[in-house]
Amino acid sequence: MASKRDIQDAAYWSRRSQSYEQTWVQRVFHDQIHAAVLNLVAARGTPEVIVDVGCGTGRLLRRAATRWPDAERIGVDAASGMIAIARQATPGAKFYQGAAESLPLPDASADVVLSTISFHHWPDQLQGVREVSRVLRPGGLFFLADIVPPAWLAGFSDHLRSNSPEKFREFMQRANLVVVGEKYHFGIWLQVEIGRRG
Repeated sequence: MASKRDIQDAAYWSRRSQSYEQTWVQRVFHDQIHAAVLNLVAARGTPEVIVDVGCGTGRLLRRAATRWPDAERIGVDAASGMIAIARQATPGAKFYQGAAESLPLPDASADVVLSTISFHHWPDQLQGVREVSRVLRPGGLFFLADIVPPAWLAGFSDHLRSNSPEKFREFMQRANLVVVGEKYHFGIWLQVEIGRRG
């Protein structure tokens, strides 16, 4: 059950949805992260079904479509406003309002799951990673990308305080995902952990 804080968080992002695409943060920060993650996906093959957990307005899935136009693209986000914008802006993709902890998707239905800069908002991160594992096909890959700032900076954010590569690896292992790669992009303090379902 969602806590009051989780409901407030989703409501906040719904309110921000109308202007979300126009912020400088998208161009300067998120676009770099999306490019880095999609390059890692491309290095491991051609996906058939891509799920973006915490998809926001669908920006990452639109970029994915330019690389893999035949791939099925699915976005999930807790904020109804984000989903409404994503549906308008992202033709050919499917979008569902939902939480990472209870993905509205069938078992073994995706070969690639992405999460870019949303993991620190997941109320129950371990359960969210278990859900990702559930929806991945055998051999499918989870690309978890989130900010891992230096300790002195992480203290300023409740959301980022507990982010660490060790935590990412632990959650993947506890969700029966094998860690098959990790990459740290120092310039944007981005940790990408790659897990494979056996």
